[in-house]
Amino acid sequence: MKQLVLPVMIAASLFGLATRAHAQGLPASEGTVRVLMTQALADQPGTDITVLTVDYPPNGSTPAHEHPGHTYAYVLEGAVVSQLDDQPPQTYTTGQMWSEAPHQHHVVSKNASATAPAKLLVFMLAPHSQNLTKFLPAK
Repeated sequence: MKQLVLPVMIAASLFGLATRAHAQGLPASEGTVRVLMTQALADQPGTDITVLTVDYPPNGSTPAHEHPGHTYAYVLEGAVVSQLDDQPPQTYTTGQMWSEAPHQHHVVSKNASATAPAKLLVFMLAPHSQNLTKFLPAK
């Protein structure tokens, strides 16, 4: 059961990101976020887990952003380029994942392909009722 908790928490967190990003009016070319679940963590008062998916069309991307809590992204389909802070960009393919610390800048998040879609499953652990995504000013 404990082995299932982390993946479920990660998925829940990402779902909140996707839902809130979609609600903020991102163009369709920037990805479609679908919240699958948001739930309060009974043993961690004031903390929610959100699970979501992010569907990127070919060449799709999302603007630079950060999250208030721990975020875990798992590539369900395709390949996604991700860059955190000033680290070099990395390409993750189906079955690979990465994590983000609270308030870490996610400066690149895009589909690595010009012809095929990509899909992420995201889990976020964040303070209750907080906006899960804050977009960063363009550089």
